[in-house]
Amino acid sequence: MRRLIVVLMVGFMAGSARAEPLPPGPGRAETVRVCTGCHEAEVLVERSQKQAAWSDVVQAMVEKGAEASTTEQAAIIAYLQKALPPQGSGGR
Repeated sequence: MRRLIVVLMVGFMAGSARAEPLPPGPGRAETVRVCTGCHEAEVLVERSQKQAAWSDVVQAMVEKGAEASTTEQAAIIAYLQKALPPQGSGGR
């Protein structure tokens, strides 16, 4: 039993130490709540490499069932545009 507890604690600590792919900023909480219900955060980071129009992506996800108010959608779009700009636009 003691060994199991140690293994679980080490696993938890390793998972907690992993770098969070989404940087801090206004709108991050809404993005995590709404978007990571269906996707891992890494999916958003990967998409930033190819997708410039976050407003189109957010609208498409809402049409597919993502639940976000108009205010939350605006916060998510603003966050993604700033935190994950398309490659080559001077961002990440």
